[in-house]
Formats: sequence, structure tokens, C-alpha cells
Amino acid sequence: MKTPKIEFVYQQITDAQKQEVINFWVAENALNEDQARKRVDQIALIARGDDNQVIGVSTMAKRLYEPIGKTFWVFRAFVAEGHRQQGVVLQLISEAKEHLNNRFNEGKDSDVIGILLKVQSPILMKHFPQATWPRTQFHFVGIEDGCHIRISYFDGAKIA
Repeated sequence: MKTPKIEFVYQQITDAQKQEVINFWVAENALNEDQARKRVDQIALIARGDDNQVIGVSTMAKRLYEPIGKTFWVFRAFVAEGHRQQGVVLQLISEAKEHLNNRFNEGKDSDVIGILLKVQSPILMKHFPQATWPRTQFHFVGIEDGCHIRISYFDGAKIA
């Protein structure tokens, strides 16, 4: 597979794209139809494979991260089983970081100072134990519900 096409669709996702994502989640047994319909408005990015089919998606929602006392975008990603371990998640994270950093620096969502990842994948936690992930500059800040919590700040973000 060549590099997937990544679309940033946050707050501009079409009804057709929403239905594609719902169908994708349900077909991959990631979410049931009700769960998918509740989460679809949080879609940030869609990854498409060679045949233009959805192979991965990411969602984001604002969350106050209490230990730091600041608001972050909570980023979640799901990749189709047949496309895992091909770097799709890394591409989704990198694209999200670039788009959201640009939004922050344009004055949009200025209350959100970075991205928070709740890493649920045992594979990622085992194979990428570095305190700072070199390619994405996400930093380990703790464990929540057995998952690694990692954050990355936007350029120029302030904590005071």
C-alpha cells in the first residue's frame, strides 16, 4: 500500500463522509451504530487507502486535563485491522498535530494548548516506551485507566 490519503475534516465533514465513517466503525467492530452516531461529530481526520476506502479515522474533543489544569484536544484514532502496523496511526497523529497547531496559531481554539493521547494499544506502549516519542514529540505524563497519557504542546502555548 502506498501512503494513505489523509483528509482533515473537523467541523466540515459531509453527511456522506459521516455515513462512511459510521459504516467503517460498525464493519470493523470498533463501535456499534449508536456509539458511532454519537461520536461521528468528533471526527477530525479520515485516512483512505489505495481504493479510496476508509482505513482509519481520528476523533478529537476538548478536555481539561486536571494534573496540568489546562485544556487539550483528546485525540483518538482507529485503524482497520488490515492496515495496522503500517504507520497509519503515526500519520494521523502527525497530520492532526500540524492542523491543530496551525489553528491554535491562527487564534482558533486558543483555550486548547495541545493534544493529549490516551494510548490504549499494548503494542504501542510496549514498543515505544521512550519518555518522548522522537518523531511526534509527545511526552509521557502518566497513566490513566491502564493507558499511557502523552501530551504535546502547540507552538507558543503557555501554561500561565
